[in-house]
Amino acid sequence: MNDQQPTTTYTRDGLSVFFESKRCELNADLGKHLADFIAGTQHTLDVAIYDLREPVVLGALKSVADRGISLRLLYDAGPAQHGGPIADPKPGTTGDAISQAGLAGYATPYPEHAGKLLHNKFLIRDNATVWTGSANFTTGGLTLQDNNCLTVSSSDLAAVYSTEFAALLAAAPDALTATPATSISVDGVQIETQFEPQAGEGIEDRVIAAMTGASRLRTAAFLISDPGILQALADLNKAGADLAGVYDPGGMADARRGSHQDPALFWFMDDPASPPRPATPTHLAKNKTSCTTRSWSSTAKQS
Repeated sequence: MNDQQPTTTYTRDGLSVFFESKRCELNADLGKHLADFIAGTQHTLDVAIYDLREPVVLGALKSVADRGISLRLLYDAGPAQHGGPIADPKPGTTGDAISQAGLAGYATPYPEHAGKLLHNKFLIRDNATVWTGSANFTTGGLTLQDNNCLTVSSSDLAAVYSTEFAALLAAAPDALTATPATSISVDGVQIETQFEPQAGEGIEDRVIAAMTGASRLRTAAFLISDPGILQALADLNKAGADLAGVYDPGGMADARRGSHQDPALFWFMDDPASPPRPATPTHLAKNKTSCTTRSWSSTAKQS
């Protein structure tokens, strides 16, 4: 019998990674880690965030501001989103939450333009350390959903994120200048940064390059709808690679309905040899979304 507890945190010099999943009983205490990260600010803190409504996080930001620390908060000010193939659900009340927390004087709303969201979720502390990851700063994002976040202590990486933050502050979504793709070594770990929409197909190309030729691949994604990545998965399946993954069935269903792509590219959603298995749903009252996922696996036979 294996009594080993699931790992929620991986740490080495300059790098920490946190995994949160209520469904899988992985409690990394993301909210506390984020509040502690904010509280550790000594001089400057820049925040770019899609959805911010968690009271503990808002309180931590207010404490930083009250200490006279330079705080800049950039948030997505687009209307409420209700999901679909290109939108992340949110109630559209981040601006109200920021104002109620007494942070309006430190905040800049970022307008939505032609469906382009400020979907970033990062902080730059003292020009030396970066927090980034998939979690919004909400109760759902930090405690109920499946998310991963990481902190990286690197002035070089912080400088890259600061360049992106400055570009976001200075330009509308359709006028962003490109922040070059950058590879940085942190304690021997190579970290590559790319930012959308400026990167264009660069991120897709990088993901496909990492997938190409794999004999074993594990994938976790809310949805997979990019044609190049779908084709790369299909090619690996045809080649007989050992594949398994987890996806959100609602998100994928939306993507599939709105897609004009070959239905065969969505093979993993209805593979008769390994049908998707619904996980236990967790309804998130704060976010009005569902935490339900489905898993798939396939080891195809080469023909």
